[in-house]
Amino acid sequence: MLPVKRKLFNINIGAQAVSVLLVLLSILFLRTWSTLSIFTLVSLLIAAYHGLLIPLLKRLSPIVFLGSVIIILHTLVNPQNRHFILFFGLEGFNYGLITALRLLDIVTVTQIFMLVNPLRNIITALSWIHPDLGTVLGLVLSILPVMREQMEVTLNAQIARGLRIGKYPWQRIKAYLVVMIPIVIKSLIRAQIMAQLLHVRGYNSKREKRKISWNHTDRLVIAGGFCVLLISLGYGK
Repeated sequence: MLPVKRKLFNINIGAQAVSVLLVLLSILFLRTWSTLSIFTLVSLLIAAYHGLLIPLLKRLSPIVFLGSVIIILHTLVNPQNRHFILFFGLEGFNYGLITALRLLDIVTVTQIFMLVNPLRNIITALSWIHPDLGTVLGLVLSILPVMREQMEVTLNAQIARGLRIGKYPWQRIKAYLVVMIPIVIKSLIRAQIMAQLLHVRGYNSKREKRKISWNHTDRLVIAGGFCVLLISLGYGK
């Protein structure tokens, strides 16, 4: 069941997008795991307030797994390791934890924005930047499910023909390359066909940008994003 989209205090989606970009930029300046952890906790509380915690956690589960891998790898093989507990490097653990939390925070903020706003509204709002940007994003997002389904079909067909995926990473990479090459070629052909269809139907870029009007609440949201950025700059020194 899809999560319920909730409008965020009647804030213009363009103002939300600008504020989100400022917040994402501020995450890059946070350099300690404690400040990044606080940021993560605040983001989860905001999601819980809007009733989006469960769908958000489902979307974050792959990122948590990836972050765990990053922490383990840096703990074991980071060249900056100088102090060890058994064979676990403390410097690598600290660096890996900061990297994993930063990645988690970036994805969390982005997913909250996607969950709060319907995708069609986001695509429409992008025409404020450029009239073709929303169209391009919509076409890309429409192609992704097709590519995923085609990859599964191609993989099953190759396995039926005797393809062995193997147990080791290099074997898996080699096997997936055999699958990805025809997927990429077919995607390029599909993109060319879609471009020809748009041209035949008279699509062109001679369109005006979509104008939006921001109220005082929208300006306060953008100002809040700037405040978060300034605070992160202060803690990042």
